[in-house]
Amino acid sequence: MSRFQTLLLPIDFSSHAASALEMAIALARDARATVHLYHAYEIPLGTIPPYGVAIPEPMLAEVRDAASRRLEKAAQQLRQAGVASETHIEHAPPVDGISDAARELRADLIVMGTRGLTGLKHVLLGSVAERTVRTAPCPVLTVRAADEGAAGAGPAGRFRTILVPLDFSTHADAALDLAIELAKEHHGELHLLHAYELPAAVTLAYGVAIPQSMWDGVQQAAQARLEKALGRVRSAKVAGVAHLVTGPAADAIVETAAEQKADLIVMATRGLTGLKHVLLGSVAERTLRTAPCPVLTLRADG
Repeated sequence: MSRFQTLLLPIDFSSHAASALEMAIALARDARATVHLYHAYEIPLGTIPPYGVAIPEPMLAEVRDAASRRLEKAAQQLRQAGVASETHIEHAPPVDGISDAARELRADLIVMGTRGLTGLKHVLLGSVAERTVRTAPCPVLTVRAADEGAAGAGPAGRFRTILVPLDFSTHADAALDLAIELAKEHHGELHLLHAYELPAAVTLAYGVAIPQSMWDGVQQAAQARLEKALGRVRSAKVAGVAHLVTGPAADAIVETAAEQKADLIVMATRGLTGLKHVLLGSVAERTLRTAPCPVLTLRADG
């Protein structure tokens, strides 16, 4: 039986949410799971606070009714597919509402669309999916709309080729455990990836090259740890392949996923918030923006 028995599907009625709905239907149908459709709506306050003018209750009711009708259409799709579902709607900021709902429902998995924004658009608009990944109490599966070219190699919900980026941390170990479990369930193959790069600050500032012996030492150590992880995979009777590359991690993950025609990327995210997030960012969040397939993130604090 799949560990994902209670699925939370945040839905904003976009093409990205429609793709996430298709994924949730496929996962829930196979696992006989329940899908909780969730919509959080908020009306931008604009100039209301300085003047103390409240949003008219009829206006809120109209928004809620319109959202309820659209949620019901999604629920109908689930019923037609033979999937049990419940609908939830509330007036709340989406990110806070999603995380709170996941806790209250004890969700095993959040399935949601992501807009895949990059550059200036990302800076200005951000991504509800990325912010959810930082705070969600359970794994988050993000899906981009098919018209963005982010479909996996296989049908929705079938994960035959799974890419697992590893940085050899305890967080990555937890992601590998989950990936092994999914590979068994879907009769899939795991591709373990480690990307390494050495700091270029000394080379750029002083023109001093990093010794080849240092590169060789890093490569050998990384290869040994990859082989150890691959041993875990094979001892679990799952097929696996290891990939060791140089370069920025997020770029390497996206490129390898495309090359291997991955159906899914499973990776850990550190769940940083506030100043730590501004300074360090997250490889997982950068991967979400451009990945050519769904990405399953497992949050680890610290």
